Amino acid sequence: MATFRWVTARQKWCDLANREVELMERRVYPADTLPDGTGYRVVARKCSAGLVCNLAGLSCKWAFTNPCCDRLELA
Repeated sequence: MATFRWVTARQKWCDLANREVELMERRVYPADTLPDGTGYRVVARKCSAGLVCNLAGLSCKWAFTNPCCDRLELA
């Protein structure tokens, strides 16, 4: 059975939230090893300040409030 886990991909300073944030990935780890050798697959990404940005109306791809950006691109 596959395992799902939120993992911090990296930390960075966010000028919009005016604080250090964590950029996280929801990873799926299969019960068996994948043939390409990665060991997991990324199915979603989010930011630890996403709720704050959504409530403030800030346009951020990690908060899913900017439709012009690729949400799965790690920047």
